[in-house]
Amino acid sequence: MNFERGSKPNPTGNLIAYCHVFGENPIAPGGKIIASNVVVSFLKIGDNYPVVTFPPVALPSKEELMKILSDNIHLYDVVQLPDFQMPENKDSANQYIQERMEQFNSMVMRYVEFCKAKEKKTQTTSLTEHLEQVSEPLETLASLSLEFRNTSGIAREATWLKMERIVDYFHNNHPTLDIDNFKKALTVPGKMGDELIGLYIQKFNAIQIENYETASDLRRRILEIESSTH
Repeated sequence: MNFERGSKPNPTGNLIAYCHVFGENPIAPGGKIIASNVVVSFLKIGDNYPVVTFPPVALPSKEELMKILSDNIHLYDVVQLPDFQMPENKDSANQYIQERMEQFNSMVMRYVEFCKAKEKKTQTTSLTEHLEQVSEPLETLASLSLEFRNTSGIAREATWLKMERIVDYFHNNHPTLDIDNFKKALTVPGKMGDELIGLYIQKFNAIQIENYETASDLRRRILEIESSTH
């Protein structure tokens, strides 16, 4: 399974599975995306985890799926399935659909197994460990930046759409914060990027509580890291 958001060890139980369509879309003519929502309940019955698979839907474009995901991206795991391309021959097409249904059902079964095996513990990261005494907008910015760095594909793009809105908030309400440099820092890979994002969040918080000496120290550390990445 190709997780664009979420992971095998820590599934949410709420999965969006999608694929790109080339050629005929059996659900709706012209649809470039097929997507389905799979929900696994952790209110198990014995050893069984109830699962609901909603009927697949066709969407006109990847952008439309991104818009749907962007407002509630934190609620979903997102998985990209292999591209869908219907054979022209009718018999081959029927067999192809049957094979894709079997593949989808197999994927659902694997996802249910991931939910069964989920560890019941809170996961922490190097970014969230840095965050203390921050206001709600900063908490949102920190959460979204972590989400953006830990996703890929369409889930990453949907997270970016939501990130743009919180960035606009900071531009309008906190113009003294160098939010544009923060956005650039999001693309710095690895642990160095995680540290850099954490330092920016800490600096923004220090500025908001008027602790300018700490903000200055954090700025120097940020400049050191940024100069080493060029």
